[in-house]
Amino acid sequence: MAKKIEEIYIGENSPEFLKHIVQRPSASLIRVITKEGITTEDIEKGLENKTFTKKSRTEIFESLDKNACGIGLTGGGDCAGIADLLSSLGLNLDPKFTMLGIKNAGAGLVTDPEKFEDQLIIIDQLLAKDFSGQSSTPLKSARINAIKDNPENTKANISPYNFVYGTGGDDHLGLLAAIAEAFSEKTVVGTFKSIDGDGCIEGKPAQMLGFRTAMKRYQEDFWAIVQNAYTHDQTHVVEFFGRKSGKLPFEATRKFPINFTDLPKEEKRKIEEFRDGILILVPEKPTSLKKIAEEVKKTKEREGFCVVAVAEGFIPTDLEETAQKSENQSIDSFGNIANLSGIRHVIISAIQKFAGINKVNELLENYTARGATPTKYDTIMGEKIGKQMAKLINEGITGGHAVVYFEGADAEKEEPTIVPLIDVSNKNTLNNSDLYNDEMLRENGVFW
Repeated sequence: MAKKIEEIYIGENSPEFLKHIVQRPSASLIRVITKEGITTEDIEKGLENKTFTKKSRTEIFESLDKNACGIGLTGGGDCAGIADLLSSLGLNLDPKFTMLGIKNAGAGLVTDPEKFEDQLIIIDQLLAKDFSGQSSTPLKSARINAIKDNPENTKANISPYNFVYGTGGDDHLGLLAAIAEAFSEKTVVGTFKSIDGDGCIEGKPAQMLGFRTAMKRYQEDFWAIVQNAYTHDQTHVVEFFGRKSGKLPFEATRKFPINFTDLPKEEKRKIEEFRDGILILVPEKPTSLKKIAEEVKKTKEREGFCVVAVAEGFIPTDLEETAQKSENQSIDSFGNIANLSGIRHVIISAIQKFAGINKVNELLENYTARGATPTKYDTIMGEKIGKQMAKLINEGITGGHAVVYFEGADAEKEEPTIVPLIDVSNKNTLNNSDLYNDEMLRENGVFW
C-alpha cells in the first residue's frame, strides 16, 4: 500500500488561510497538490520569511467555525461526473463557507461523534480544482443507510454544520431527503448519480451522472467482444451491471445506438456488420431459458456466431429467484442484494443443455464503467449541477432540494431544474413507455 503523505497545509499566515493554501495532500493523501506557479523553493523561502506558515490538519479544524461549514457524502455505487460536481460546488461556494467531504459516505457519517472529524476532508479551492475531470468520487463511498443504521451518531454528527450536500441513486437521495426532514432549518442539496440511469423524482424520469460515461465504456467493450465472436465463430455470454433495470446494458448494446453518428468509423462498422448476431436479456422482459437457448442456436446457425448481453438482474421465467442467488450474496442496509452476479452461468448452462453448443465463453462487464474517465457530457452536467447547488447554499435556501436534468433535457445547452427532494425512486426503466416501447426494444435486440 502506498505510504500516506502527512497532512500538512502551507498557506499565508492570515485568518483566511484556507483561501491561500499553496500546497497540500490530495484527497487520497498519496499525491501532493501544489498551486500553479508555486515551486518548492518558493515554499521554503515563504516559510523562512514567514509569508507562509505550516499548519497541521488538526490546527485547521480547531480554527473552523462549524456553523459556517457544510458536510457532504457520495454514497452508493461510484461513477463518472461526481468529482466534477464536487469541484464546481467548491469553486462556486461563497468564501464565507467551508466545504467538507465525508470519507466513505454513510460509513463515515455513523462514526462516533468524538472521532467524526477524522472522517472529514477539507475541500479548499486548491483541492476543488484538483477534483475537476477525475473519475469516480474522491470522497470514496459505502452502501450504508446512516439514518437507519445509527440515527443517534448520524444526527449528532450533522447537527453542528450549516449545510449538507450529496449525490446518490434512489437510496442515497432518499437518505438526503430523510436528513432534510430531520433538519428542516438546514440547506440540504443533492443530485442523482448512477450508471443504472434509473432515477425518477416527482414521478418524472431524470438523467443521472455517470450513465453516459458508463454506456460509452460498455459499448466500446461490447462491440469488441462481438468482433471477436464473429472472427472465431463462437458464442459468448456477457453479463453487465443492471440490478433492477436493463437500461444501461440495453443502451450500450442495442443494434441501433442513439449515439451512432458520433461513433468512430470502426465502431460503426462493427455495429452495422454484426448487429444481427446479438441478443439482449433485461430484467423488465423475462423469458424462459429454453427459448433463449433456441434463439441462440438459430442466431449461431444464421450468422455463424452469437453474443448474448444479459443484465445481472435478469431472472428467467422458468427459474425461481432463489435458484440464482449464491450463498455469498448479502443484503445492504437499504434492502438491496449487495452482490447480485452470476446469471451468465445460468444462461451458459441452458445454451449448452438446450442448444447443444458445448463451447460458450463467459465475460463480465461491470466495474470498468464505474471508474471510467468522464465523457464531456457528464463533466458538463456535473459542473452545472454543482454550480446550482452552490447557489442554493449561498442563498441559504433551507429544506431539501434536488438539482437535476430530466430526460429530454440537454445539459450542454440547458440549465438544471431545482425540485423538492421528495418522491425519489428508481422507476426510470425499460418499462417506461414514454421512452421505450416493445417494438423498439425488439428491433434493437431485446429478446423475450
